[in-house]
Amino acid sequence: MSDTQFDDAFFRLTSNDRYSKMVQRVRQGHSIWTLADEQGCLVITLNTDQVLPVWPNEAMASHWGEKDYPDFKGLEISAIDWLEKWLPGMTADKYSVGAAPNMAGECIVSSAEEHSHDIKPA
Repeated sequence: MSDTQFDDAFFRLTSNDRYSKMVQRVRQGHSIWTLADEQGCLVITLNTDQVLPVWPNEAMASHWGEKDYPDFKGLEISAIDWLEKWLPGMTADKYSVGAAPNMAGECIVSSAEEHSHDIKPA
């Protein structure tokens, strides 16, 4: 999957498969994408969790947000920044990661600390 390609089939994968693909992409050094506006990143409250949704490319992030979050645009996060800046900050702030929500909003939600552990090669 290229960084600019929108692949609707990706959204039809199981949440576990989408999570695995996201982890694999970051391990390979690819950027990930979230949604942001002029106020900051989109954070969704699920039960008591504050969740930052992320996708493997800008097209997927934008497509996911266009109906409910039309003012938000894709924000690229390099793999290095994700690992060295974002995840430690999110761990300190007790934020969670929502890995590649599908169009119904289904995804694996993990703490930033768990996600960081999953990304680091064994």
